[in-house]
Amino acid sequence: MSVLLFLVIAGLSGTASLLVRTRRRWSTAFAITGLALMAAAATTIEPAAAIRIGGTMLASSDWLRLYALLGSIVGLLLVAVDASALHEPDVPGTLVLGIAAAVLALALADPGIAVIAATAGGLAGILVAAPVGAAARAAFVGVRELRAVAIAGALAIIAAAWLARPLDDLMAVPAAFGLAYLTFAIAVAIRFGAIPFHLWAARLADSAPGVALPLLMAWGPAAFAAVALVWIDRSVAPLALSFGNERSVIAAIGAIGVVLGILAAWIQDDLEHVVGYTIAADAGFVVLALAGFDPGVWEPSRIWLLVFVVGRSAFAAWVVAIHGGFGTRRLPELAGWARRAPGLALALIVIAVAAVGWPGLVAWQARSALAHLALPDVLATLVSAAPVASTAIYGRILWVGLHRTGAAVRDGRSEHPGWPTPRPRRPMVGVSGVERLLERLSHGFAAILDILWALPAAARLNRAPLASLAVLALAGLSFAVSGGGLGVPQAARAAPVIPETGPAVVPTPGPSSTPVPSSPATPAPTPGITFQPIGGGSSPEASG
Repeated sequence: MSVLLFLVIAGLSGTASLLVRTRRRWSTAFAITGLALMAAAATTIEPAAAIRIGGTMLASSDWLRLYALLGSIVGLLLVAVDASALHEPDVPGTLVLGIAAAVLALALADPGIAVIAATAGGLAGILVAAPVGAAARAAFVGVRELRAVAIAGALAIIAAAWLARPLDDLMAVPAAFGLAYLTFAIAVAIRFGAIPFHLWAARLADSAPGVALPLLMAWGPAAFAAVALVWIDRSVAPLALSFGNERSVIAAIGAIGVVLGILAAWIQDDLEHVVGYTIAADAGFVVLALAGFDPGVWEPSRIWLLVFVVGRSAFAAWVVAIHGGFGTRRLPELAGWARRAPGLALALIVIAVAAVGWPGLVAWQARSALAHLALPDVLATLVSAAPVASTAIYGRILWVGLHRTGAAVRDGRSEHPGWPTPRPRRPMVGVSGVERLLERLSHGFAAILDILWALPAAARLNRAPLASLAVLALAGLSFAVSGGGLGVPQAARAAPVIPETGPAVVPTPGPSSTPVPSSPATPAPTPGITFQPIGGGSSPEASG
């Protein structure tokens, strides 16, 4: 089955959730139902399925299917954390539509149209950052987010359109190719909020709901970056031109972003700022992928994108659970949090292990490959090992949690489960065996009714443990993806082919690891752009 069913379900459920956003229970219910159906629809996406709508092709791949499945599951758990902890308005519906927009961008075969879809999906974040009736500061931050997304999208569209022109017109100005390549790469860095383009992202972390940060700063930008990687692979890498200066600039931005992002996260006291800067640090490896023209960049870049979006979503959900449980996200005010929330302490440890990793772990190997393909060996080794320093970030948070319990934590919610009503006592008065059997049956039925009637109150009473369970599930998922579970390496390696003349898609092996000499590219006879990574193997025409 094609990706169309997934997109239809997401569009209907996300729109319904936003239409009833003033009724939070209904809004959350529509979003949860939609995300569950989206996860089911994602499992039915076939790598060889494609559908042509007008002049546009929607194509599928193993990587797109896994991205859609993980996005649906992560979105479902994020909504659960939000409902248990803070219950922010507009968030459930916006998460659904944002994930759908990212999947749509990945499914589009034409990178120019895909960039527009990814940009439009980013604009959905405005609904979260500056909702109707928001405070002036939130509205100001929403405008900053709008500017960043619009600038990044405009730069990418200009770059894609520039190289879509007949090459005979461009050969007279060889520098135009390098400028277009550099423009698209900078657009990706801006979209991620990578250092030094991080000011808007830092302000966004101040006012946007924490549960929306993964969508605004990870899932949407990751789709944008995936489109850029395919565009570079097809339109720039095969050209018989030297891009040494441009690649050096992009690699420098990526390396600096990794190191300074970790340092900035370590010195922050606001936990949502910590999340924002860890996202910026991890995004540095995505920027490094844009500087690697070797066909070997194909698999590790797509592995890292999945590791990145799931891992940062888990950390953002952890911060939301802490904020909802103790009413603050400032680290100095959270002394003793681990004593009252041991489940969240365990989740933080799992998130840290998944984020840092160790040599041999799939996530570690992907980071190392991206660094070595873009940087000199010595510098690449240092940058690929830099995330080890992020243990200081998680260690600092955990150390504060082991201190004597502070006032905010003492007055907050505990993870200890409770029940809102006392357990009723129903004595047995029957004499005969039949009477006692009937009594037991009636008592059991009454006990079930008691539980059902008390469930809403029990959910409100146990918000902290429910949020902790959802965060633990996200932490476990991030560790599984970092370790290569769920078929992540296989999905990242796969490369579908879309014929120009029909909607069928023939799956082929991934790109070869042995590069072949590049030859000057010629313009395609149709408006669409076919994608083929250098290295002799077949590659995707779709960005997913």
